[in-house]
Amino acid sequence: MKLLLPARRLRAAAATVSLAALAGTGLTGCATGPAAPTAVLSAAVPLVLPNLDDSAGRCPALGADGERLSDDALAACHDAADERVSGPEDALDLAPLEVAAVPDAGEAAYATVTVDAAAAPYTRLFVRDGDTYTPLGPDGRLAADRLRAGVHLALEATDPVRDPAVWDGTIDVTLEVTDGGRTARDAARLRVAPLILTHDLLPLDRLVISDNGTSPQDAEREGYDPTRPAAPVEKGEDVFRTELTAALEQAGLEGRLMEYPTGGDRWMRDQFITGYFAVPTPDGGVRRMSVLLRSADVMPEGSTAEFPLRDAGRPAFSVLRGPGTAVLQEYTAERVGDGERAQLWGSFSSTGNFLVAPPDEQWPAGRVLYGSDGGDAAPDAAFVRLLEAQREQAPLAVDTSWLGVGHIDEFLSFVPAGTPRGWAAVVADPERGLELAESDDPAVLAGTRLAVAGVDAALEVLRTELALTDEEIIRVPALFERLEVPGYPRQDIVANALPAVVNGVETGTGTGTFLAPDPRHAGFRAATEEAFAAAGASGVAWVDAWEYAFAVGTVGGDLHCVTNALRDLSAAGPWWEK
Repeated sequence: MKLLLPARRLRAAAATVSLAALAGTGLTGCATGPAAPTAVLSAAVPLVLPNLDDSAGRCPALGADGERLSDDALAACHDAADERVSGPEDALDLAPLEVAAVPDAGEAAYATVTVDAAAAPYTRLFVRDGDTYTPLGPDGRLAADRLRAGVHLALEATDPVRDPAVWDGTIDVTLEVTDGGRTARDAARLRVAPLILTHDLLPLDRLVISDNGTSPQDAEREGYDPTRPAAPVEKGEDVFRTELTAALEQAGLEGRLMEYPTGGDRWMRDQFITGYFAVPTPDGGVRRMSVLLRSADVMPEGSTAEFPLRDAGRPAFSVLRGPGTAVLQEYTAERVGDGERAQLWGSFSSTGNFLVAPPDEQWPAGRVLYGSDGGDAAPDAAFVRLLEAQREQAPLAVDTSWLGVGHIDEFLSFVPAGTPRGWAAVVADPERGLELAESDDPAVLAGTRLAVAGVDAALEVLRTELALTDEEIIRVPALFERLEVPGYPRQDIVANALPAVVNGVETGTGTGTFLAPDPRHAGFRAATEEAFAAAGASGVAWVDAWEYAFAVGTVGGDLHCVTNALRDLSAAGPWWEK
């Protein structure tokens, strides 16, 4: 297996006594003494999973007093939060290390195994005896009797990299063996696995939709079954559910809907974005852990130090976290309580504002894209820093400040296609939309001019950064109107005047179906289907989300906004191979 970061030996030669070191001892350079001890530390794989799932299902949603845990306390519970290994599945999330036997170690011999100072707060070492894992003491000391037989160790990572200025993810483990007054050293360098966000070419496993009738708090107190169909409670929800179910069946994905309790916050894509950790296993396989990265959206009303984030993000922990599934959150605490700023700028932190361009030769894990103008119209800085710290998907900002909501998924998505890369970008085409709609509404005419400029600027970034070509762009009609929002800090902004065809869900390579919001315009549907067919892309299954998503509030949303996709991670190739 070709590895990006091979298991590096930072071996120090077996210690020998130099002439300088012998000065003043009464010994000479010709003197002989006991042989220097040997020290051999081996790492079977060079990468370590952040052990943040809940293998035993022991993380509670409520405190001992029956009250809701704070957001931070909810996130603090996971397998690496204590000094125990919760069964055989949990043990597989640890990286094996071996201290080679020193059969002739003297009675007074000992060894120490330590982790470098930068990595120590984010790691833990265990001594493994069969199925028993015992934390290595703080001094890292191993007695002579253990040395003689060799020692099995297991390394646990307790967090991913969040800020490279604090820790860059490198883990240097050092072995020192002391015997007869002499010391030998060996070391192994490992790296914590990065968080890789999923792209839409991966096959759809489950499509998550909002249970609007059950609140996150009710789910925490009473438990929740995500396989139980929820009763529609919002206007148009019954139509949306019926048509979405039919579209999934058309794609050969019957029974793939999953419920998620939001209490009416229907914008599922804004609650979390999906990803994974993955490492090679000693036998040449791949060990993966699904990750849900909670939105850093601080709400303009009701946010407190205990509950700073959007409440509908909490069921990621209480409902979805479990064996093989971790949940992360990262946000800037200083934003809490700044209601005015959250009201005006907070939408950029919603996870609907993040997409992943699929893999290619330049970006084998894909590339994260997000909407930002580089100033106030930008996502939470700590959230973006976490994504940048992973080093594999080089997050790229695309200016979306011309959009009322400001989300990149309002004009861009990706689908499998007959191109050399195997995929294409689906991009909103305001001019084609205006032509098909035959509108002379001044708000639409002004919106079209603003949207054309915004889309063109975004495409220029993608052409430069992703080497995107015209043959890799599928243009679909879109109709935009200029918004008049008195007192809002961003003017000359637009919203979709018809459901945004581009704001759909790709079911992934193999199904050949793009689930698209129905614009209720025959010309838009025909032009979209023709553009997809010409590019050798997916077929299109139309879903009516007009009343449930598009017509909600001042701006509304579409199909991508009110769903979230859990992808089949077994189709994700090893990110480290290239």
